[in-house]
Amino acid sequence: MSNQIFYTDDANLGNLTKSPLTREEINMDDTIKLIDFVDIWLNTFKKNTVKAASFSRLECSRNVLRRYSIAQKEIGQIDFFDLQEYINELVKAGYGMSGLKKQFRIVSSPLKQAAAIKIIKADPSVGVRLPVESNVQKKAKDISAYTTEQQEKLNRVAKSEEGNVGYLAVLFMIETGLRMGELLALKWKDIQLDRSRMHVHATIINPMSNKNSAYQDSPKTKSSNRIIPLTVKAKAILQKLRAVATTGWVFEQNGERYSYKKLMWQTKKLCKLAGVPYGGEHVFRHTFATNCYYKGIEVKILSRLLGHSSVTVTYNTYIHLYGDGFDEMYAALCM
Repeated sequence: MSNQIFYTDDANLGNLTKSPLTREEINMDDTIKLIDFVDIWLNTFKKNTVKAASFSRLECSRNVLRRYSIAQKEIGQIDFFDLQEYINELVKAGYGMSGLKKQFRIVSSPLKQAAAIKIIKADPSVGVRLPVESNVQKKAKDISAYTTEQQEKLNRVAKSEEGNVGYLAVLFMIETGLRMGELLALKWKDIQLDRSRMHVHATIINPMSNKNSAYQDSPKTKSSNRIIPLTVKAKAILQKLRAVATTGWVFEQNGERYSYKKLMWQTKKLCKLAGVPYGGEHVFRHTFATNCYYKGIEVKILSRLLGHSSVTVTYNTYIHLYGDGFDEMYAALCM
């Protein structure tokens, strides 16, 4: 293993360097700094075990880790108290539970690996405690959706510029519940207009980067691979796009796949012109789910349409719509 090659990371650029370093050159023993070992762990042990999108998220967590003093400590000197203090610093910084878990994982998983291959004597992350949710400052965001009146306002503005690809994309998300990455990854081969359906099986990774964004022919999760029926409005949008298509992408502009940044810009512009508050890109997916609820669609069917990993995820996300079941339980037991 002494000649094995590892790739390190440029602290200034945040990208993998082209020149590899050998084990001897990086002195991979318990004196290696945590941030350097995390780089090795990512590119030697982790890169080929996860999807590109997941690896990109791990790199983001690694970049955040750089801001904290523990990143510069030698892994052989890191103990339980260092890690607990790191967690406490994240809490103080206002991280939510999801962010805390991600930032703890980017430290604990490499240290566990280091212990497994005998670089350090034991895994110091054992026993570290995450805070209870009530002690975390950043609370979960309320799930919001556009009202029927707000949707009508968006429709009126969009119809005034029928050739605007971004506006059509917004209306299409409301009709289908697609994630933005899924929408931008749609190809005409995925569309069956004659059967009023489409196959969702891909996504765009690193969507915010013009240079590094890429098409990934596998969805976020196994359940994200799904068939979605096309409504009359969705088909009408696709027919407009098909009439001017020049590439295999459904959403395109100037012969190229429509970009995430362009879509965000058009989304904000549309909301401003319609006099509707901009609620982020996921609000259109939530609007679709809310519309489904008011159409009487059961949570099991909605879960399949949204491509959630389980019905529980859908229920927990939209409990404000479906309720906690208390009235039904009361009726069954007490009446």
